[in-house]
Amino acid sequence: MTVNKTELKEYYREIENLLVCDRKQKTAFMAELKANIDEYIATVGETDIESIMAEFGTPEIIAESFLSNSNVLTIKKKLSIKKCIIMAIVIALLVYLAFVVISLIDVHTEAHGYMQEGIMMINSFRGGAGL
Repeated sequence: MTVNKTELKEYYREIENLLVCDRKQKTAFMAELKANIDEYIATVGETDIESIMAEFGTPEIIAESFLSNSNVLTIKKKLSIKKCIIMAIVIALLVYLAFVVISLIDVHTEAHGYMQEGIMMINSFRGGAGL
């Protein structure tokens, strides 16, 4: 059976999503893995995704193997950067939300505000020099 290109792309995508590293490392690792799989397919001939997974492992096993061979400090730094970016986005959204709420309250107050009624007294001076 010939390997299905769609299944193979999905296999690669799952592996890429599970890898925690910078883009350069991920690209290099995936290029090497794809070359190894292409070589395997060329050697074996017709194969399917199950035999590829049997030979190379499931996406989870491949990612776990990659992580066990990676530098822990690099992974920790990558996760820390992601966490900071997510926190910055959350804070920006909260500030924006607060701005929207305050604006809506202000618009509501203007539309349904209050009115003061009173008598305005105007003092006028009559007579006098030149007035």
